[in-house]
Amino acid sequence: MRTLLVRPFVDATSGISPPLSLMYLSSYLKSKQQDVRVIDSCVDKRSINDFSVRNPCIQDLVENIKAYDPDIIGMTLFSGELKEVAVLCKILKSELKSVLIVLGGPHPTAMPKQTMEQIPECDFAARGEGELILYDLIAALSNDENLQNIRGISFRLKGKNEVYHCEDADIITQLDTLPFPDRGGLIHNYRNNTYSSVVHGMPSDILMTSRGCPFQCSFCFKVCAKYRNRSSENVIKEIDWIIENISPECIQIMDDSFTIRRSRCIEILDVLIEKKYPCKFKVRSRVDAVDKELLRKMKEAGVDTIVYGLESGSQTMLNTFNKKTTVGQNISACKLTREAGLNCLGDMILFYPGETRETLKETERFIKRAKPTAVKFYLLTPLPSTKVYEEVKNNGRLVGGWGVSEESPWVKLDEFKNLEEMQRIVKWMLIKTILSPRTIFWIVKVYSKAFMKRPIFTIKMAISVLLKKGKY
Repeated sequence: MRTLLVRPFVDATSGISPPLSLMYLSSYLKSKQQDVRVIDSCVDKRSINDFSVRNPCIQDLVENIKAYDPDIIGMTLFSGELKEVAVLCKILKSELKSVLIVLGGPHPTAMPKQTMEQIPECDFAARGEGELILYDLIAALSNDENLQNIRGISFRLKGKNEVYHCEDADIITQLDTLPFPDRGGLIHNYRNNTYSSVVHGMPSDILMTSRGCPFQCSFCFKVCAKYRNRSSENVIKEIDWIIENISPECIQIMDDSFTIRRSRCIEILDVLIEKKYPCKFKVRSRVDAVDKELLRKMKEAGVDTIVYGLESGSQTMLNTFNKKTTVGQNISACKLTREAGLNCLGDMILFYPGETRETLKETERFIKRAKPTAVKFYLLTPLPSTKVYEEVKNNGRLVGGWGVSEESPWVKLDEFKNLEEMQRIVKWMLIKTILSPRTIFWIVKVYSKAFMKRPIFTIKMAISVLLKKGKY
């Protein structure tokens, strides 16, 4: 069977990263001698005003798909893209009558029944990590086997108007057994600098050294919570391939927290120090998983940026998030990171249940004291199957919902009039943060370097950041 993996559009606010999950699926299927291809159109979703077959971007995508003539189309579905993917599935089914559509990723994992009901053109929902699931499904379809035996899928029973959920699939515990993501299938996007970021370089690349997260933050949905990591040797082999074939300015390590297992983190950093790769690295970490020695080693290894999930400057809100960190730890991590000579970026979530004007002031005071290099503010969007989503849905504070005809959900809070007021506050807090001398210096430095290479791209990214509404 011919399988086509498609990323139809992107949110290009801060640049475009490669579709790592589809590349993992592609490489795994190729290792099983399957006929598979990846299409990444890299079209910014906001540029598709008319999301229909009349739009030239959609026409081009459909024609490219038809040229491959797939039996199966697989796409990753994020909750925030539900409406657009629903329209696209309808278009694809009308153009390719016999094609089977498989939707995987966070939204089908969290809401498989609703996904199948809201997108009738979707034939299968894949729940969980997709490599084993998709291969088993393709094998079963090729051999006309009983689909009820395929773990990890949901589908409609033949002749019945009901969705059948097979048993959950096994997770991949030995990540070293997976082939590296299929970058070769999209090498043209690397070579022409499509996969680029103003902040991190042109071209840039991403990799995962672990999967899962052992923490239970109330706002976060995880396709698989169980933490597993690759060996340091396996990670270095992938970095070697990236350096030799792509030569990126920066590699972003996209683990939820690269530093959870300190000894493995140090093993990787020691090899980076030894090899002296000609690129920078960006990592994510929890604030309670760094110290002075580790940060200094990161600097020596070529890491120039750490992103922390700071979330709030109010201890009340951190406790409500079930973050298991303190404001003091946030401040200490930012201070140690600056002292190590690293950029310290922070993610903040505003307007979670319990947020007040006073907790917002606490967050503003915290930012002035902690002095991160730059901060992103997100207005909470309650994701399906998260603790906060269930709570606000049950107590009547949820506005909107996860449906193709609904507005994306937000939370009513007593001290704030409406969503528009919250969005204004998010934008104003962002502007005030940007106007601090340290952030102005960092932005000028970063954007000047990017502007020299790709001026139009850099201007577009700057405008996108300012116009984005900031929903999480």
